[in-house]
Amino acid sequence: MRNIIYLIILFSLIVNSCIAQTIVNLNAFNQGDNSGKYFKDIDNNFNPFLGTWEWQNGNQIFRVELWKVEMKENKNGNEPSFYLDEIQGHFEMVESGVQGQQLETNIYTSNKNVGDKDYYWPPVINLSSIDGTSCGGIIIDNIAVNNEYWYGLKGKLIIELIDGTNPLKANWKVTLLEGIYGIDQPTEFIIPSNIVLTKAD
Repeated sequence: MRNIIYLIILFSLIVNSCIAQTIVNLNAFNQGDNSGKYFKDIDNNFNPFLGTWEWQNGNQIFRVELWKVEMKENKNGNEPSFYLDEIQGHFEMVESGVQGQQLETNIYTSNKNVGDKDYYWPPVINLSSIDGTSCGGIIIDNIAVNNEYWYGLKGKLIIELIDGTNPLKANWKVTLLEGIYGIDQPTEFIIPSNIVLTKAD
């Protein structure tokens, strides 16, 4: 009897892992039931966006680092989780040193401690692309904080590649999400919201 119970449990685990391994092109996300599927960047649409991007304004450099996370689990209520590939990242603003020196002074960074805690912010940029020419998603400006709203300001981020540029350039546009905001809640971004980035690597 005990062996039968073990076999049933083992069979259930195998079936559940097989369901989670159903690989679907990311372009098919939200076209039907997402449960148990892995929405993968099969066409490598993320690749042009990955790496380091910069925008320079005088001696200040706004830098964005983007990377690909594969098979990120997303809870699906009472249904089985689904998985998808995602572009994640962090940003920073630095001030370059005197001409000829490689020193940079950090003005701000999103990759910092959460308030006075001893752990860091998760990636504040979460994007996706289905065409390889533009990507969009959410960004959290965790620099725009106050005591009551320690989590910063959430916005919509769109990055559009500019065709025929070498090195590669992209339009970076951050807009405020629609909704009702509290009296003291930040509604203006500290980070640049409408610039042209240049691929640095």
